[in-house]
Amino acid sequence: MTVLLQVEGIAKSFGAVRSLVDVTFSVEDHSIVGLIGPNGAGKSTLINILTGVYASGAGSVQFAGRSLGRRGTAERARLGLVRTFQRPTPILDLSCIEGVMVGGLVRGLSVGKARSAALDILTSLGLREAADQSPCKLPTGHLKLLDFARVLMLSPRLVLLDELMAGLSFSELEVVIGTIERLADGGASFLVVEHLLDVIKRLSRHLVVMDAGIIVAAGKPDEVIRDAEVERAYLGQ
Repeated sequence: MTVLLQVEGIAKSFGAVRSLVDVTFSVEDHSIVGLIGPNGAGKSTLINILTGVYASGAGSVQFAGRSLGRRGTAERARLGLVRTFQRPTPILDLSCIEGVMVGGLVRGLSVGKARSAALDILTSLGLREAADQSPCKLPTGHLKLLDFARVLMLSPRLVLLDELMAGLSFSELEVVIGTIERLADGGASFLVVEHLLDVIKRLSRHLVVMDAGIIVAAGKPDEVIRDAEVERAYLGQ
């Protein structure tokens, strides 16, 4: 397969604290890569660098054959590199469907086509009945699904999921997992950051493990999770 995202030697420090040290890995087209590690491992910092929120102290990131270099968050999103956040970030002054439509309008869709596409996405995630409601009325699980819908409306090539599935109900988990698998089969790629090991094992086709800003293991999920260094760093055994 073709490499979609190539991360080479990324480092990041905040003052005297080294958050990332020589982080190197890749994500291929049509793939689902899991990224796990204990709190403070540097996972969210890495996502912030990949999406242009932070500048790296060293290293490089290539996406779809382009150097991301000084490209900002919006430009990276236009290239197809998008993310969700650990905490839902709804557009509170728009209805649910209007907030999702924004991504279609950014892509140049007409209002009618954007509304139709947004309704299809909301329906696929079980949010059709909430389409015309204010996000203020939704529970946390639905707000996370709404964030996912907004990201999918951008027709992304690579989605970075920062603990999207934490706190979801079983039925919501099944909807998200099914959507990820379907979209990956259709050509999208995912980098999934989660603490839910059963979800990671089910979804991931490749697994990367971080601890204290360093990649300590990478490979097939079943083999990686049994690695002694992973058990020590992540499972505390």
